[in-house]
Amino acid sequence: MKEIGLHGRGGQGVVTAGELLANIYFREGYEVQFMPSYGAERRGSPSNAYVRVDKKRVLHRYPVRIPDEIIVLNATLLHNLALKEGGTALINLSSNIELKKNNKVRFFIVDVNKIALECKLGTPATPHVNTAILGAYCKIRGDFSFDSLKKVYEDKLGKMAKSNIEAAEKAYDSVRGI
Repeated sequence: MKEIGLHGRGGQGVVTAGELLANIYFREGYEVQFMPSYGAERRGSPSNAYVRVDKKRVLHRYPVRIPDEIIVLNATLLHNLALKEGGTALINLSSNIELKKNNKVRFFIVDVNKIALECKLGTPATPHVNTAILGAYCKIRGDFSFDSLKKVYEDKLGKMAKSNIEAAEKAYDSVRGI
């Protein structure tokens, strides 16, 4: 079983990203659990979502404390996040920001703020990065197809699917390990 944490700020679409990711894995034949974790947060407050995936039935019902992987939509939250040893972190960062290297974690970065704005998703104050970052996640994981991502976006996002798929494709092509 794999546990994935998605972390961002209110308005970035963290909960939507978690729901889309769960649907993508389900489409690929995985058993999934989707757990949004938010309360009365406002725009800009920390927001989280968690997804459990496995080829076998997922029976666990307890909260995810330390996930196997994290998808970070806002790097200002990094200091509060936990990750299992040997885990993977995908972080929304521009190329001019450095991370402290850690041999026990695989880091990947992609500037989805820039990509979202190029694809006219959101505003400069609040770019909608959720759908773009899942394109990067698709590439680094390789356990679901980009075609499944596209189909889920078409099903769930309707008229907005085209620009969101374009952003996901750009993030897929732009993600890099550090």
